Amino acid sequence: MKKWNLLAGMLMLTLCLGITQAEETEKTLFNDKCPISGQDVNKDKTSDYKVEFCCNGCKGKFEKDPAKHLPKAAEAEEGTCILTGRPAKVSTSMTVGFCCGNCKGKFDEDPKKYIGKVKPAEKDEE
Repeated sequence: MKKWNLLAGMLMLTLCLGITQAEETEKTLFNDKCPISGQDVNKDKTSDYKVEFCCNGCKGKFEKDPAKHLPKAAEAEEGTCILTGRPAKVSTSMTVGFCCGNCKGKFDEDPKKYIGKVKPAEKDEE
């Protein structure tokens, strides 16, 4: 009987871990419109983009109003804060969605060219 209880406990733990891992792999898209075509995004066509900051204060300013600050990311050099130009110490990663593989490919070839056109998803008003 103890053997079955142990087996059932291990099975439950495995199932719980599997659900947690599945939830962690699902990414939240930053945008809902393709920055290249303007069409709705396909959740299977995404790229991660790293945005760097000199401090958590700058990161907080960005997170408060990304639409205002994201165009500056196109001008910032790698390893520098997009707001101040100082050496980066913290970063955040955003998942950018695209309508198709063609648009994703264009972005992946030259992200700096298109990152300023990415607009945050519109929030549903409740």
